[in-house]
Amino acid sequence: MPPPLSDRGLTRPVKNDPRDRWLARWLWAVAAFLSATGLAVAAVSGFRRGVLLPIIVIVGYLPFLYARRRLHAVVARRLERQDGSRGLLVAWSALGVACDVLMVAQLLTARAAGRVMLLDAPGLAWVGPVWFSAHGLLFLGYAFLGSVRGLTRLGERFAAWLGRARSAAREPVSPDPAESSLDVPPLSRRAFLQRTSLAGAAIPFGVSISGVGTSYDFRVEERDVELPNWPRALDGFRVAHLSDIHVGGAMDRERLLRIAELTNSARPDLVAHTGDFLTHRSGNFDAPLYEALAKIEAPYGQWGCLGNHDFDDAERLVGLLGDSGVRVLRDQLALLSIGGEAVEIAGLDYLSRGVDWTSGYRRLLASLGPREGAPRILLNHDPTAFVRLPEECADLVLSGHTHGGHVGVQLGQNHAITVVGLLGLPDQGVYQRGNMRLYVTRCVGFYGYPMRIGIPPEIALLRLRASVPTVTGPSSTETFIDESRRPRFAFRRAERRERHRVRPSPRRRHEHLRRNERDHAQHRRAGLARHAAQPKLSRRRFLHLPTSSGSCSVTVRKELR
Repeated sequence: MPPPLSDRGLTRPVKNDPRDRWLARWLWAVAAFLSATGLAVAAVSGFRRGVLLPIIVIVGYLPFLYARRRLHAVVARRLERQDGSRGLLVAWSALGVACDVLMVAQLLTARAAGRVMLLDAPGLAWVGPVWFSAHGLLFLGYAFLGSVRGLTRLGERFAAWLGRARSAAREPVSPDPAESSLDVPPLSRRAFLQRTSLAGAAIPFGVSISGVGTSYDFRVEERDVELPNWPRALDGFRVAHLSDIHVGGAMDRERLLRIAELTNSARPDLVAHTGDFLTHRSGNFDAPLYEALAKIEAPYGQWGCLGNHDFDDAERLVGLLGDSGVRVLRDQLALLSIGGEAVEIAGLDYLSRGVDWTSGYRRLLASLGPREGAPRILLNHDPTAFVRLPEECADLVLSGHTHGGHVGVQLGQNHAITVVGLLGLPDQGVYQRGNMRLYVTRCVGFYGYPMRIGIPPEIALLRLRASVPTVTGPSSTETFIDESRRPRFAFRRAERRERHRVRPSPRRRHEHLRRNERDHAQHRRAGLARHAAQPKLSRRRFLHLPTSSGSCSVTVRKELR
């Protein structure tokens, strides 16, 4: 006969216990159903669509299964002490099964073209995401506590082994009966865990529920970005940066129109989109996206590039975006005349993981032609490619893709602790590499993990500021520095090398900066003069784009793949 729940190893489920066996069978049956569904979808719609469900089962569902069993054991142990524990335990088990069913149903219909009214009802739409997210966080908590417990036991064993020789040399001391009678028995480990296990298990649910309000809490975040080569005549130029809209599902027409309204309220001069307009779906589910984008107004238009989720039918997407006022640059370059100043804006398609990024980006940017002195804004979906871009290929690179880290703690506008950031990858904010700047937005939508945890969405409004060119050493073009946080991992060595480098006196540094600024201005004027004297008409075609404030002349270079 299995031991009662109160005598078990606390939250750890017991194997072959009849009272837990049904739950294990149920959870494994759900895993088999998801895997079989994925294989069926792969056979009908193609491998890429169907392989997603088996990956979800391995990466996401198995940790969920482990945490689900442990949580059930904790709650069942507490309920058996109450009057009518049989009925309470049945009710808790039925509630868990109902949440499992709703979670699986919402997972399978999340990629549907239309919304399922019952599953997307106001009281049920977030049940599946919260249920999965809470167990995912609970699994991370169990893994952390298990690691701490294992390290503690190793330390205790090492201390016991180290102290055997010393304790053997000492004579045992008999305890004083008078003192022993006054000792208060300490709280046992079992009793302590029994009191805190249920409260600790409730924390992930509270955190996940807080993500319901955070996931679509759209806000405009304004910040200044200083660019060494930005013209002083365009100081304060306003660029609205949108990324990863991921239309469909919960990103419905109402939320899309709200994004357009907030973007217009920021009064941008130019709007930049850095990909992932869609997810991997088909149908006319994306119609509200084009309606919302057509309402966004900017004097110098909307420009965009494609992300990794935009290639199911890229030609259709580019055409519909063009009809909505968004000019998509697919490995192309456009030359804008803004207030008498020439500004280049370029866009690159997302490169798959199987391509050599360093040579691939070098080849794509070389096909755009040499830089001719005008400042350049580059739209590229993936921020991790920043370190592989050719040196000085752009003044400002705009990216999304990471959703600001997706899960973490936001500590103000310029600081955050995220899972992506802890891996040493750019998650959000401004980064620097020589005279190049990268801005990674927190994006407006999300995909993958069913909700945002602690990281709100963002409509970034960047005010581009002209600054004096920085004096950098020979190794500065190899550094990758986050301006808002301390560099991590491999980048710390470059920071130490820069800190110990001999610096010139303030007077010599000031003279050097003024000379650099004068030389840069002369170089830019000479480049514009050469550009005007020798136009390469054979490589360009001219567009006349209507805008909200009239029109602007734009030169778009032909694609050279």
